[in-house]
Amino acid sequence: MPFEIKETRELAAIEVRLWGSVDGADIRALAAAVIGLGKTSGLRRVLVDCREYLGGAGFREVLSLTKDVMERPAEERGREAFIAPRDPYAAADVTFYIHTANSLGSTARMFTSGEEAVGWLTRPG
Repeated sequence: MPFEIKETRELAAIEVRLWGSVDGADIRALAAAVIGLGKTSGLRRVLVDCREYLGGAGFREVLSLTKDVMERPAEERGREAFIAPRDPYAAADVTFYIHTANSLGSTARMFTSGEEAVGWLTRPG
């Protein structure tokens, strides 16, 4: 799988790193892993480093991911901070996910640097 997921207690967050191209199966596995770790850890913040992400998943898969995430009860949802991909086409995938997630009631943003993403993710409120 072109991703890794870990708990980062210093940030009180789930940290995800994506690289290369992903397909629909990868997207579903990623969503299941993040949701599962959120349930077991109680963490509601997610930092997603997409700098090396090259896209690959179509809008249908991205929309499916958004719907999977939004099916969680509201009290299980948190904040998602994305570090923008260097690839402009991959950035369009992430932007689509963020806009769709926010329109469905989530709180997600994309940043150009890790410092900005961490600052927003860890600020109170």
